[in-house]
Amino acid sequence: MMVRISRYILVLVAVMAAAATLTQLYWMVFEKPVRAPFIMYSCVDDDFMIQRSGEPIVREDTRGNQYTREEYEEKLPLLYMRQLMLSGTMLDTIRGIAMDAHDINMARSFFRYTPTDRYTPDPVLYPLLESESGRANLELPGDFFRITWRMEFTDAKSNKVDEEKSQLFSAALYHFGFQFPATRIAGLPTTRKSCDEGYLITDAAEQLFHVKMVKGKPYVQKVELPDGLQFEHIACVDFRDKLYYAYLFDKAGEVWILTQDDYQMVKLPAGAFRPGSEDLRIYGDLFNYHVIVNGEGFIRVTVLDREFNKVDEYQETWKPRMEQPEGKAFTWLFPGELKISSEHSDFLQFRYEANPVWRWIWLSVALVLVHFLVVRWRNRKPGSGSSVWDSEGRAAMDNGEPVPVIGSAQEARGSSELPEERKRSLLRRHGLDLIIVLLTGIFGFIAIQIFPNRFFD
Repeated sequence: MMVRISRYILVLVAVMAAAATLTQLYWMVFEKPVRAPFIMYSCVDDDFMIQRSGEPIVREDTRGNQYTREEYEEKLPLLYMRQLMLSGTMLDTIRGIAMDAHDINMARSFFRYTPTDRYTPDPVLYPLLESESGRANLELPGDFFRITWRMEFTDAKSNKVDEEKSQLFSAALYHFGFQFPATRIAGLPTTRKSCDEGYLITDAAEQLFHVKMVKGKPYVQKVELPDGLQFEHIACVDFRDKLYYAYLFDKAGEVWILTQDDYQMVKLPAGAFRPGSEDLRIYGDLFNYHVIVNGEGFIRVTVLDREFNKVDEYQETWKPRMEQPEGKAFTWLFPGELKISSEHSDFLQFRYEANPVWRWIWLSVALVLVHFLVVRWRNRKPGSGSSVWDSEGRAAMDNGEPVPVIGSAQEARGSSELPEERKRSLLRRHGLDLIIVLLTGIFGFIAIQIFPNRFFD
């Protein structure tokens, strides 16, 4: 019994190894990734400019007009300002506004989100910088904080809790109605930023607070939220224009901003996206914001004005990976795919992605028949210890166990037919193997061939 259990453990390991390696090798050899085009809105023509990678690179607008590289850059003067100034083709005015390099740079912003920003290990301790130190450069403090049943500061050198500071900040949070513990702490814990604005923190009741340290004292501001609004992710930003603190993604996939100083929540009219599987980019310039969502089989660009009103939208779609020829072939070959890592997460864990269609079951049925024929062929061979029968087709027994019968008529004849009782015995002995092949397809078939029943006889 232990031998059989050990064998099936090895078969299970082999199935998992095949499900991980064969599928990865398949995609490595056959996948042809589709590169999404780069799409921006032209403030000159009020149309979308599209750049498609390849040989050669194609630059066109939504009407199909194609442009040279220089013409394309002239359509996007706020993006290619330096190049246009160098070549002397930068426009003096756009929409009646004089083009000034300082103003263009002040209004320029770029934000990028990928699912790994959300699905990544969170720090346990955070530094709280002084927001008004009077120094030209920001400096890291000597202590770090965490928020459990209170806001607790720990000295980095001595590893001792600073009780006075902990009580001071905990009392300030409690005064504004903070319900411990914190469920999310978002900020920019680095000195490589223009200034420090502390952290945006959600409590156990999904309330949002802004917390920072000003001249050694706590600064706490509770943000008024629309009823029922809960956040999936908060990404703080540090842009030159200082218009807002962060981008906030709610549970429905809508994108919000928190305006600076007056703490107003503004929802961007760019449609919902899936933070768990889609990328988001937001470009800001002197006239517009470009909200770009890139997902499986599509890219959507929504243009907003500086007041966050929707101006225009453009979307392109293409066949997702599983609808491409290599994807369709995958659905015929494999029941699914076992992954340890994911492009959407920094966590390492087993992830099984089942095949969306059941085409692979036909291959599984064929492999079940193949395996059964192989077993029959092995048991027909004279001298195979796995099947022992007398001249009447009955197994010889010794203390309840089959033993070889020398010179049996069945072996002497080399008959191509198996007695019915012998067929039933083969099914009983190999039935579980056949079920494994049926349920796991080519993975199970390979595992059974590597660790066959006769291997342990």
